[in-house]
Amino acid sequence: MTVSSVLKSVENKDLKSIHIKPFESKNGRVLSWVYRHQRKDITKNYSHEESVKILNELIGNVFSQADMYCMGSDYFLKTDGKEKLTVKENALLRKVSGLHNKEKNRLVPESAQFLKLLGVSSTDGFLKKDKKDKFIQINKFLEFFSVATNGLKKENISVLDMGSGKGYLTFAVYDFVYQNFGNRSSVTGVEFRPEMVDLCNSLADKAGFVGLSFEQGTIADYDFENNDVLIALHACDTATDEALFKGISAGSKVIMVSPCCHKQVRKAMQTEGLAASFTKFGIMKERTAEMLTDLIRSSILEIYGYQTHIFEFVNADNTPKNLMITAVKKRGSTAENPHSWNEVEDLKRQFGIAYHHLQKMLGY
Repeated sequence: MTVSSVLKSVENKDLKSIHIKPFESKNGRVLSWVYRHQRKDITKNYSHEESVKILNELIGNVFSQADMYCMGSDYFLKTDGKEKLTVKENALLRKVSGLHNKEKNRLVPESAQFLKLLGVSSTDGFLKKDKKDKFIQINKFLEFFSVATNGLKKENISVLDMGSGKGYLTFAVYDFVYQNFGNRSSVTGVEFRPEMVDLCNSLADKAGFVGLSFEQGTIADYDFENNDVLIALHACDTATDEALFKGISAGSKVIMVSPCCHKQVRKAMQTEGLAASFTKFGIMKERTAEMLTDLIRSSILEIYGYQTHIFEFVNADNTPKNLMITAVKKRGSTAENPHSWNEVEDLKRQFGIAYHHLQKMLGY
């Protein structure tokens, strides 16, 4: 924004004020100018030298008043006919953050070394534009991971990430448990693609994450026991059921899954009567099947002694696969009691569901 454009805005009575504050950019310390218009704000960044030149042209010509708030004192300048500078001391010293935006409480900062290795941040510690959604997803997941694991008393916990992919969340989880549960904690990522396993193991070595490892395998074939936390994000269709089955069977204290591709129940549904209204249109049948699949999963987890929650863990704009089920073990299983399955059987009966994959795997 040039001085001439500022003058034009003032003439049109569109520009209301200009707010200036310092912040640290990639190119060093600069001043952020926010031009407050009637219907929008425009932000421009200038060096200190550029700012002085622009202010010399604006004050007294475009604006007759300028206020400056500093550490310890405030300065008020009026130039309407006669210049007058008023200085007032502050009762409290102001802290100038030097940041462009308000600091956000992130469990993982943009400058984390492992984010640089994974290509989420640049080598100088700034978030890459095309990785913003991934960065948000990592931090949001860790917020819920922190809550879910808060009750774990055990030090040096074991975490299994089934279907770890490129390892973004696996690295973040290791960084978190290393800092919060002891430096002998272990995190294992299970991934079907051997080239991805090799890459992630190489990056884990570079990061110095001695307790982080990746193994080649599938959710269905990978065997384990005595696991503290099981994670399976975006496991397609019945792969989520297989992960839940593995977690329940291994006695995992915390299970966190983010389901997708709910095909099994949709194909198994044979609705009649009122329930048929929910499957009249393709998109409605799909969404109904998704809700029923995860509702039954949640009910089964509760039967096996887990306190369960279903929620959106990130905004749909960041990822469309944003539903999460968290289950924290609170008591023993009641699966052997036939009455505990009443809710599951009622749902299946009302919507003509022949079977649910997780229930079938558990032998009920």
